[in-house]
Order: sequence, then structure tokens, then C-alpha cells
Amino acid sequence: MHEVEGKMGMLGGHLGNEEKVEFFFILSSISQNTRHSILRRKGEDKRRSGGARPHRTVAEKTRRLRQFRGFKLDGRFYQNMEERAWLKVALIICLFAVSDGRALKLKHEDYPVVHYNHTLATILVEYASAVYMSDLTELFTWTCSRCDDMTEGFEIIELVVDIQHCLQAFVGVAQDLSAVIIAFRGTQEHSIQNWVEDLYWKQLDLNYPGMPDAMVHHGFYYAYHNTTIRTGVLNAVKRAREIYGNFPIMVTGHSMGGAMAAFCGLDLIVNHEAENVQVMTFGQPRIGNAVFASHYSKLVPNTIRVTNEHDIVPHLPPYYSYFPQKTYHHFPREVWLYNIGLGSLVYTVEKECDGSGEDPSCSRSVAGNSIADHLEYYGIILHSESWNSCRIVMDPLVNEYVVTDSNGNLRLSRDPAASVIKMNTRSGNMGKSI
Repeated sequence: MHEVEGKMGMLGGHLGNEEKVEFFFILSSISQNTRHSILRRKGEDKRRSGGARPHRTVAEKTRRLRQFRGFKLDGRFYQNMEERAWLKVALIICLFAVSDGRALKLKHEDYPVVHYNHTLATILVEYASAVYMSDLTELFTWTCSRCDDMTEGFEIIELVVDIQHCLQAFVGVAQDLSAVIIAFRGTQEHSIQNWVEDLYWKQLDLNYPGMPDAMVHHGFYYAYHNTTIRTGVLNAVKRAREIYGNFPIMVTGHSMGGAMAAFCGLDLIVNHEAENVQVMTFGQPRIGNAVFASHYSKLVPNTIRVTNEHDIVPHLPPYYSYFPQKTYHHFPREVWLYNIGLGSLVYTVEKECDGSGEDPSCSRSVAGNSIADHLEYYGIILHSESWNSCRIVMDPLVNEYVVTDSNGNLRLSRDPAASVIKMNTRSGNMGKSI
């Protein structure tokens, strides 16, 4: 029996951190069941003999000891067939255990393979960074400090700022990509530490409309669907399509902005019959259960979730494999960035993960314990200049493009065919703090 447990323990050593608890719990149960089986057989022998202990010769007792316990004799190791059978059964059970026996687990072959494009990722991460800028004039005219390099020449159509909920997004056209770009800002209202702590306790408490048994968290859902963000984004996409035709739509965002980007991509396809929609997020949290992830993967197959090293946010809200119907579950396809050292050199690996959404060999293979890894991807900063503030700055010269609702929410909007606004934004004295 100890030999069986030893071999099973060796198998457990190859498992990820989250599977080990389940593995050894089942192993313990198997060990107990094996012993109980032995005791039952002894009881059956006793009953067959009419209650009296059957008489056995020394040779028979030796054989029985070898059969049930296994031991070394004359330098050879004897092990009974029953333990080998139990080992096979245990291995099969543990294979089910480490795959969590999930009826709802996403199958790789059900969805088309989406290939990761490194160059596109390094472009979109710059858009995800720029949307954090608080100077609306520089952002709207695309003259901000993060509005150059690989995104130079981008033209914003609509900049939406939901003051009430501290949310921000923009829609524009990238001529070099021949695509409409939509970017959502990540969390900004509270400190990142407080927001991360809150992620631990978010419950699956909202049924996603039109998807039986698909559940999401209402906070993620409402941030996109029940604020001024959605209306502004959809109006801008409609105007862009009227002028540029069937341009591909690329939706991106970091952190909470990644969650909103995922809901936006799904909304465009399901409710607005958009075609050629691609979603790429960075450091996105889990937003729904396995049923939602399955529906999402079928409807928005061209999706990439980039995760970085030990970034804590992709590990949240927590994933509990032994509650497949009640736990959060990522949708595919993940690309995990991690560093390996080669002497004095550090090499970044960009690993394309499997189609399950919860590949145990990707970011789930390490502890998610780093906020620093959450705030920088591909060497690009992904946060605002200051936390715990929804402060924005806007030059009065862009007032003609501003539409304000009764709650103070802003939309800076212009015709996508108009020429680029040319303004001198070098002086900060003309800016107005809001």
C-alpha cells in the first residue's frame, strides 16, 4: 500500500499548485478504500468459516502477507496484483481529478485556433495605455505623451468620460491597421490595492441575457452596459462604419478595461451584427462562469488575453476547479508572458496557451501575487499618473466638440472624416481642471 501511495505521490509532484490539494485528497480516500477492501475480505473469510478463524499453514500465511502487504524477501520485492489493480484505478481517477472531471470544461477542438500576433499586441497595448491619460485635450487631438510611437497618426472619433462611475473609453480609426480601434480604461476610482482586494469577493450574481446558465458579475457587466460608455462607443462605431465601410474592429483594454472590452466585443457581434471583431486584453480579470466562457468563445473566437508573469489580476476572482458550475472561468485564448534567465541575459517567452481558458501550464502555473507585473506589459505603463482620482483636464478650445449630459458625463465627438485638429497643447496653463 505504501508503494502505491509513493508512486501516486510522485505523480502529484508534476501537478500545478491548484490541482495538488484535490489530488492528495483523492489519494487519501483511495488509500483508505484499499485498506477497507482488505478488511472486508478478511471478514468474508471469517464468515465463510462459520465465524472461526480458518487454520492456515506457515506457507499460506506467508503467501497472504505477500498478497496484502508486499515486502522484500531474499532481495526481491513482492507486490500483489490487487495493489497493481488499485494503482491503475487510482491513476484513472486522478486523471479525472486533475482535469477536475469538468463536464463544463472548454474543449480545445470546439473552437478555431486563434494565432497570436506579437506586433499587433505591442500596438494595441499602446492604445490601452493612452486611454489612461487624464488630459482630454491631448488625448482627443492625439498629442499626448503616450500617443506616438506605434500609434502615430491615429484619429479619435469619440472620447467618452463617465464622470459618475470614473470610466473612460475612446473610439477611433487607425489607418495603418485599416481598423476601428476601441479602448477602455482600467480601474481608476480607488487604489489598485483596494480594487484587487475587492476582486476576491465578487460573486457570480447576474444571468447573462440570452445565455441559459451563463453567469457574470453585475459590476463587470454594468460598467459597460449600464453607463454612458456603451452608448458613446456604439454611436462612434456606427459613424465610422458609415464612412470606412466594413473596417475590422479591434477592441482592447487593460485590467477592468479588459473586462469591458470583452463585453463590448460580445455586444457588437450579438446585438449589432458586427463582423470581423477582434478582442485583445491585457491583465484582464475573470468575468463569468464556464458556461459564459463557452458561449463567449463560440461567439467571439478571435480573442486573445495577454497575461504577464505573476500578475495578480488574471487570477481573480478566484477559480475553484472543484465547483465548475459555481466558479469563475476564463475564456480562451491566453498568451502568457514570462521571463527566463540565460546567464546574464533575460529572455521573454510569449507562450500561446491551450483552448481551455484555464491552461494549468500558463499563468495558473505560478502564484498570482504581483501588482507590479499588472502595471506594465511589453515595457508599456498601464496606469494613470495618479491613483484614487477621477480628475481630468480639458482645454476650453475643444469645447465645441463637447457634449455634456445632466450628470456631468462628457463626450468629445467629431466627424471621422474631418481633418485632424491642430492645437498647441504644450502649455498647461490653458488647461482647465475638472
